[in-house]
Amino acid sequence: MARTQSVSQYIFAEIDKKISEVRASGVDVISLGVGDPDSPPPRQMLEKLSELVMRDDMHNYPPYEGTLSFRKAAARYVHRRYGLTFDPETEIIGLIGSKEGIGNTFIGMTEEGGLNIVPSLAYPIPRTATLIAGGQVHSMPILEENGFLPRLEDIPEDVARQATLLYVNYPNNPTGVAATDDFYRKVVDFAAEYDIIVISDTAYEEIYFSQAPSSIMQIPEARGRVLEFHSLSKLFNVTGWRIGYVLGSPDLLAPLRVMKTNLDSGQFKPIQEASAWALDHLADSFGSEQREIYRRRISRLRDALLRMGCEAPMPEGSFFLWGRVPEGMTSQQFSEAVLERYGVFITPGFGFGPEGEGYFRASLTITDERLEEALGRFEKGRYSI
Repeated sequence: MARTQSVSQYIFAEIDKKISEVRASGVDVISLGVGDPDSPPPRQMLEKLSELVMRDDMHNYPPYEGTLSFRKAAARYVHRRYGLTFDPETEIIGLIGSKEGIGNTFIGMTEEGGLNIVPSLAYPIPRTATLIAGGQVHSMPILEENGFLPRLEDIPEDVARQATLLYVNYPNNPTGVAATDDFYRKVVDFAAEYDIIVISDTAYEEIYFSQAPSSIMQIPEARGRVLEFHSLSKLFNVTGWRIGYVLGSPDLLAPLRVMKTNLDSGQFKPIQEASAWALDHLADSFGSEQREIYRRRISRLRDALLRMGCEAPMPEGSFFLWGRVPEGMTSQQFSEAVLERYGVFITPGFGFGPEGEGYFRASLTITDERLEEALGRFEKGRYSI
């Protein structure tokens, strides 16, 4: 039996298929589904990439672990942002996007029959990669009553003693919740008590609306216990470039190095070099600009959905709006109703796990013009679904 028979098709591939079917019927669908920024990357970053592509020395194989210049720029960024010091030669690996890195890490570290702990509302890759590797998943409840933070003390002791990996992601996809320093301390203490490796996904670290998020690596004991994944996709609107990096001790990074040397040959060097330049010169200013754009868009959509009977608090981070569907409806019913009545797609919450039932997730990565068109459709229709 193929290992892929243990998992279903990626949720956003299914979403794309659904939207394509509706568009084929003649509907101009405005999608608030996939978190894929529609705004352009910084112009200077594109110019730097164009310059690098024309160089003759940029088209051979890159180093498996990423170019040293990219890893040095990543080290400078995390030092500037968090006050952390990592050796770019031994404690940072460049990635073909954080999705690749997280997936390869879970596959590389999961033994046949091994157990990993994954939130019940989560980015699907950790669960999927665990199952593909022949492992088992313990679903860690993520409940609104707990502020969408998992209660580690509720994890059964026998599960904790068997577990290899624990996945956390803040600012969170899909809920938009940020982790507290106290929560990160509990995660590190829990990992130390049960000899677990923590996989921390920080893809939305520069998209926040009040306090800048912390890094779990700011807790001294996290060294040797945590791998922290970073992505440039959301920061610079370059999801298609597939570029990111991971921080951690050499020992914890070793399985990922083995996976990468066997399965890929690194990212195109001009992309790495342009990204290194952007981390040094654009991250602070462009991140601030992006935050204001998403804050405005989320506020506009939130007001409209509140009038439709949805409860949707302002997120602490990410470009997602997470909230409850109108009373008396399931997530699927709400998503289908909005699509059929307004030609607007909003992701049903159950797609992120069973505890997402009764919720929706809307992505604010469309242009302002398309968002205003969607809001205009809501305005012309009924405010109650």
